Amino acid sequence: MEFESEDAARNFYSEYARRLGFVVRVMQRRRSGIDGRTLARRLGCNKQGFSPNIRTAAGPGPDKKPRPSAREGCKATILVKMDKSGKWVVTRFEKDHNHPLVVTASGFSSSGDKDKKIEELMKELEHQEHLCATYRKLNQKCKIFPAVDSLWCLM
Repeated sequence: MEFESEDAARNFYSEYARRLGFVVRVMQRRRSGIDGRTLARRLGCNKQGFSPNIRTAAGPGPDKKPRPSAREGCKATILVKMDKSGKWVVTRFEKDHNHPLVVTASGFSSSGDKDKKIEELMKELEHQEHLCATYRKLNQKCKIFPAVDSLWCLM
């Protein structure tokens, strides 16, 4: 498979990833030692490899909790290289993932899904805040008598 540019190859693989249900990580780039232009690019699944252990002997610190790694050793990757004609050619493609892919009901996994979830959570938060305000108003009007174990409202 050939592409006109590195961006075209990246856009193609990103769209492929979105339809399949994974996120792309830009992994490696090989540059020319002469003029610094990019000669090859490797893209892959964001769960590729394993996170390096960067903790010190003292641990992550008192305010920081260690987070689980999102990486699972996935091998899915694509390598594109610029040939002599200037076209970008796929020289290696590994399609297999070692983890479940996240596909929505429409067959796409998108950032729009994240926006919808945030909107739903914001509405739920507003609802909970309204309930708390109502409870506070009610609590100001009512007195609790623990000896009688009942609620008396002064309305």
